[in-house]
Amino acid sequence: MIVAHRGASDDAPENTLQAFHLAWLQNADAIEGDFRLTKDEQIVCIHDKDTFRTCGEKLIVAESTYAELSQLDASKHFKGDLAPQSIPLLSEVFKTIPNNKGIYIEIKCGPEIVPTLINWIVNSNLRKEQISIIAFDNQVIKAFKSIAPHIKAHWLYDVKEPVSNHELLDSLRDIKADGLGSNNKNSQELVNSITKAGFEYHSWTIDDIQIAEQLLKWGATSITTNKPGYLRQQLSIKYTS
Repeated sequence: MIVAHRGASDDAPENTLQAFHLAWLQNADAIEGDFRLTKDEQIVCIHDKDTFRTCGEKLIVAESTYAELSQLDASKHFKGDLAPQSIPLLSEVFKTIPNNKGIYIEIKCGPEIVPTLINWIVNSNLRKEQISIIAFDNQVIKAFKSIAPHIKAHWLYDVKEPVSNHELLDSLRDIKADGLGSNNKNSQELVNSITKAGFEYHSWTIDDIQIAEQLLKWGATSITTNKPGYLRQQLSIKYTS
């Protein structure tokens, strides 16, 4: 699976509807987006705790209402002369997803978002097979799986924070995760240990075709990339020639 990181974020402003629509045009299998809870308990698509980097004006997401956030232009940081892009609601992102495609919902806040998130998922038209939850905070994964065990959830692990494979597996079992997502590019042993234990392995953020091919060969379930069109094209050339 090719997963578009914050949408087709190399070609459009990250975490905007424009980036997600472009990801589908580039034949991504799924999109990945970052989500936070607002002051008025809306779920919005934005990576940072505040809006300054992407919007050029600083509001703290958790301390702002959706009405306030919706007035900002989320394309301010992006190169080129673009039409303004608002910070989208999760429900708006859901509506872009074709029937045969999926979404990786990365939770950037804490477990407090989980009850609202589950309600939004239930009220969407998506099948459970189209949805995966991802988070660096293992307590978010644990809280989500305790309420919605039928929806996949993967714990995110940064290899800059060394942990033994044994400890990773213990944590995955404890929080009842379905898999691990990591930025590992070099360790086949890590991928093998995760998959042999019955968990899925997902890789991020890979824009290099050779690294992507290596990870797929090792058994990665998905490759998250800023360049879904490029990776899809290169993999198609590789496997159809």
